[in-house]
Amino acid sequence: MASAELLLHLDHGGERSLQKQIVDQLAYAIVTGAVAAEQPLPSSRALSAQLGVGRNTVILAYQSLLDDGYLISRERSGYFVNPDLLRGVQVQPLDGAVASSTAVDWGSRWQRPPSELPRLAKPVNWQQFPYPFIYGQISSNLFPVNHWRECSRDAVSVSAIRHWSAERLGHDDPLLIAQVRSRLLPRRGVIAEPENILITVGTQQGLALIAQLLWSRAGTVVGVENPGYVDLHNLVALSAAEQLALPVDHHGVVVDQRLAGCDYLCVTPSHQSPTTVTMPLERRRALLEAAAAADAVIIEDDYEGEFNYLSRPLPALKSMDVDGRVIYLGSLSKTLSPGIRLGYLVASAELITELRALRRLMVRHPAANNQHTLALFLERGYHDSLIGKLFSTYAERYAVMKRALSDHLPQVKVSPSSGGSSFWLQAPAGVDTRLLAERAAAQGIIIEPGQFHFCGDNPPTDTFRMGFSALPAEQIETGVRLLSELLASQLG
Repeated sequence: MASAELLLHLDHGGERSLQKQIVDQLAYAIVTGAVAAEQPLPSSRALSAQLGVGRNTVILAYQSLLDDGYLISRERSGYFVNPDLLRGVQVQPLDGAVASSTAVDWGSRWQRPPSELPRLAKPVNWQQFPYPFIYGQISSNLFPVNHWRECSRDAVSVSAIRHWSAERLGHDDPLLIAQVRSRLLPRRGVIAEPENILITVGTQQGLALIAQLLWSRAGTVVGVENPGYVDLHNLVALSAAEQLALPVDHHGVVVDQRLAGCDYLCVTPSHQSPTTVTMPLERRRALLEAAAAADAVIIEDDYEGEFNYLSRPLPALKSMDVDGRVIYLGSLSKTLSPGIRLGYLVASAELITELRALRRLMVRHPAANNQHTLALFLERGYHDSLIGKLFSTYAERYAVMKRALSDHLPQVKVSPSSGGSSFWLQAPAGVDTRLLAERAAAQGIIIEPGQFHFCGDNPPTDTFRMGFSALPAEQIETGVRLLSELLASQLG
């Protein structure tokens, strides 16, 4: 096993001896966990050469640490951290460390702590639950392992590495841009040139870039759907802009006089998040007309736009945009995997130039090897076949779940839905779905309380969301029936 690599700084003209400095710094590294218990320390010869001191100095330092119980010696293996020493050790700063009389008051250095913003709590071990009605996750058996592995392997060939390994200075993989332009966007009716496309680390980064570039002026008004995407609400809350909550009905965001006061409108027309309702063509036209009258910009999150099981999918709002008023956001999270973290943003070339420059200051660009892997996956038609597989699978689960909700939860109102991968539900009056979710989790059922999706200080507590993308169709009815029993006990 390789020995631990330690960077020690010795003051050769200091008051403390070199041996004492080595002892103190090694002891500090040990108690802070910088040296793993099963990792040997450097040999006395190696450490003396590294520090430029006599070998005897290091030998004596090691002997001191051994006598004090910091180290144990293993024959022919060297010195190791004493695991018994680490139990209950309080770490003290090194002698000579610079310290002030008061600690930094971090809380005074930000206007609003992001950690205190509302957020969805999803179990990291959701795959161990028998009935994970979790939203935004995909069954692992639906992931195209062989095709993705093939593209990953080809993306690290010698020629491919030459292609993507050099610094791109903010530019994206040309093949990926071409595939987004020719394969993904036309499916949504969107026509774009390469200069209109920016690759993002998922839709979330696209929204964050927009927030930093466009919502930095005080007095800017951003209209958001209520209920809506919680992390969009959070981005507006952290910006200098004012947030205006816009009501949602069975056709999506309501188009009325409130839109006249907005500089930006954030919408999810294909499947409203979280209610899943689809905005009809007539309202889309009205929304575009209202935005033009107010000189407002529309940010369209077109997640799950292709998953409509009852009729043909409507084209994206961006496809109806004739004056560059719509910023379009797309992602591979809902089709390939949420862990891939690759998406794309489509807008006017002038805006893309500035967003690209801002992205360069943050991350330069999304990882080039991942971009190239995805480009190959798209180019070879694997994503097209995956869409077909997901569509048939989700359509079956949609039908099974819709029937199960009707049979076992007739007292729950189901938001009208024609597709997507979830249902938005409203429990009977008086039911707190946070409590219901806790009880359900104890029975192996995951549901998502809905209050986090609402703006304001007193959100309703009777809504919840149930996804069906992460569990097989044969488990859906049993899970819904068990949930109905829990709901009945809570009502009773």
